[in-house]
Amino acid sequence: MHHRLFRMVAILVAFSGVLGFAQPPKSRIELKDGWYHLNGHKVLLNAIGYETGARPGEAPYESRARNLDQIRKDLKIIKAAGFNGIRTWSELSEDELKVVQASGLKVIFGIWLKPDEDFSDPNIIQKDLALIKNVLGYTRNYDCVITYLIMNEPMPEHLRKVGAQATRDLWAHAIDLIHRMHPGVPVSISGNSAITEWVDMNIFDVYARNAYDYKEGSNFTHGFANAQRALTETFKQGKPALLTEFGRSVSRKGSSFYGGNTLQEQADAMVRYYRDILDSGTTGFCPFYYADGWWKSGEPLVHNDEAEEWFGFFGFKNAKDSIGYPRPAWHALRKYNKALVSSPKNQQFYQNEVPIEVFCQPEVKELRVIFRDAVVLKVRPNSRGYCSGQIPFAGEGLTDRELIFESYDAKGNLLKIESIIVLTGKEPIQWPSLELRTSVIDLEASKEVPVQLNLKNHTAFTLGEEVRLAFSHHKGWDRAEARTRKIDPRQQDQSLTDNYLVPDGCVMLAIYAGIDIRFGKFVKTIYAHRYLYPGTWADPLRVK
Repeated sequence: MHHRLFRMVAILVAFSGVLGFAQPPKSRIELKDGWYHLNGHKVLLNAIGYETGARPGEAPYESRARNLDQIRKDLKIIKAAGFNGIRTWSELSEDELKVVQASGLKVIFGIWLKPDEDFSDPNIIQKDLALIKNVLGYTRNYDCVITYLIMNEPMPEHLRKVGAQATRDLWAHAIDLIHRMHPGVPVSISGNSAITEWVDMNIFDVYARNAYDYKEGSNFTHGFANAQRALTETFKQGKPALLTEFGRSVSRKGSSFYGGNTLQEQADAMVRYYRDILDSGTTGFCPFYYADGWWKSGEPLVHNDEAEEWFGFFGFKNAKDSIGYPRPAWHALRKYNKALVSSPKNQQFYQNEVPIEVFCQPEVKELRVIFRDAVVLKVRPNSRGYCSGQIPFAGEGLTDRELIFESYDAKGNLLKIESIIVLTGKEPIQWPSLELRTSVIDLEASKEVPVQLNLKNHTAFTLGEEVRLAFSHHKGWDRAEARTRKIDPRQQDQSLTDNYLVPDGCVMLAIYAGIDIRFGKFVKTIYAHRYLYPGTWADPLRVK
């Protein structure tokens, strides 16, 4: 069956080549060292989630004319707040794309291949490729398009049902078609760190995923920053990583951070997420999202008290309000965007010197770094808002350092201040180790999974008093089961065991473990994780 499908799709793709595609403008996008480079310059992508036709009374997936003037106003507000792009889920029309192009913003462009269809069905494949061809017929003429996202959050149970190989084949055909129609523009999907962290994202040009910190799964054990870092490290090829959704809902109903947050909690969380994402090494992020989506519960004229309708940084007072009002989170992000410090990073060790790299807004004219009440670095951003430097600590022993970053305007007014805690030393660091072991290889052979954790600490670090464990069985959006185990921080070598009973219908099991370590003010999480599968169904897709 798969061979016949492959031949059919190959014929379709070849036929599109015979028809011929006019050459688009020469791409100015380079992907190197885990970063996007646009027009020869390293760029930190800060592209807010944005949908047209999503105001009260509207639904973004309805096919009808949009208010282009309102889109222009939105994009102007977005750009003024320090964002350099937008992220979409479904396709912008060409008229809408012209507005984006004129705004100077970039777009991470969504193409809505439905994540719940039968990817082994020839008719679905033909429909999806026809959609891509139709959309790229105009998007390839606009250099504001810097990435295509062809699917959002496919569910593991569905991937098993329709077939991992069929899924991979569909993605491969879509990638190939886009590469030929719009050369040089990367392609990915938006997975989700809670349900598709096991998918090998090297299938795509960049690593893209949605992630919400609900204090479960790897976020519980590793911490939000390390959960993202660990995924990128797992993929090994060092491609740019995009966090394509993250946020907090301020609905009144909700629990475990999914809804029920106050406006101030949302604002505080968004700033913390930005810092975590920068610490993770992620080089592009898309906060979720610009304005509330009244349409999500199926009643666009009613603002239902459901978490999905209340993630916006702008809210609307009633169904007639088409402008909206900025929430505290918007003001917090606008201020935080003044200077985004990509280096140094919290929880990191630097040998002999600390590298400085900051992406600033135009009003920032000077950056200062302060250590122990003394200015240790002054640097001015270049014409693109980029500044870099080094702070040497050569020959000094192991030291925890709290570095303060201050951003000033031309008149010497303080625009932003931020603290980052790093570790420095003259010798390579030796960390404590955490090993996660299990005797189970195949979940079809055993429903009971014994786990052994081995901790070793022959270092200058102090261990925390508990190990965090989580088991995620990937059934729908079920939360991972979180556990903690007490340890003796004074012991240099110790082991503990646990056991997990796999529920029926589990398509894969992720096991996570983490523990905090400390040296002075410096705190870091060391972590480990394992992925287990029933049989070989996931082999065409999974991380090897």
